[in-house]
Amino acid sequence: MIKGVATYCTDLLTTSKCKELPFHNLQHTKEVVQNVKYLCAAMDINEKDSEILLVAAWFHDTGFSKTYKGHEDESKGIARKFLEQHKTDKDSIEKVLNCIEATKMPQCPTTALAEVLCDADIFHISNEHFYYRKLLLRREWEVFCDNKVTDLEWHKLNLEFLKKHHFRTVYGKDILEQGKQENIEKVERILDYY
Repeated sequence: MIKGVATYCTDLLTTSKCKELPFHNLQHTKEVVQNVKYLCAAMDINEKDSEILLVAAWFHDTGFSKTYKGHEDESKGIARKFLEQHKTDKDSIEKVLNCIEATKMPQCPTTALAEVLCDADIFHISNEHFYYRKLLLRREWEVFCDNKVTDLEWHKLNLEFLKKHHFRTVYGKDILEQGKQENIEKVERILDYY
């Protein structure tokens, strides 16, 4: 199942508008998939739940192929259609869709599985890739959302986001939070120079 989902989503993300997005592209999706694998192993999540999470991770940003704003609803539609065509049971489909829904900002997961996908989706704010990733996101917002901000405004936005965001899983709270706090300190140091 995962192999078919990966092939389908890779094709969609590389042949649609998604390939033009600096941040929400195939690379981001692959990173989220890897983060899910990592979290599932670290948290000893069973095979069935891991599969649901991996399917949700592959599909979670496919909606960008149709729209930017509200892409999660489109992602859910794309996932539902694919999974129904492949005779996936209704319970598994609903779990996948619930996980995708939870990635809307601000994240509001309602299940333990959704919490895992949310942490996987935002994993980068806890590591050194944060600065590179946020540059890509800034570029994406400029080009696709006509959202241009000054450097000072951008750093303030990032600091606010980091401070407001809370990891959901035990692993996120215990481990990822430490890296996030380090990134908060770095952004605060940058702001000291303004």
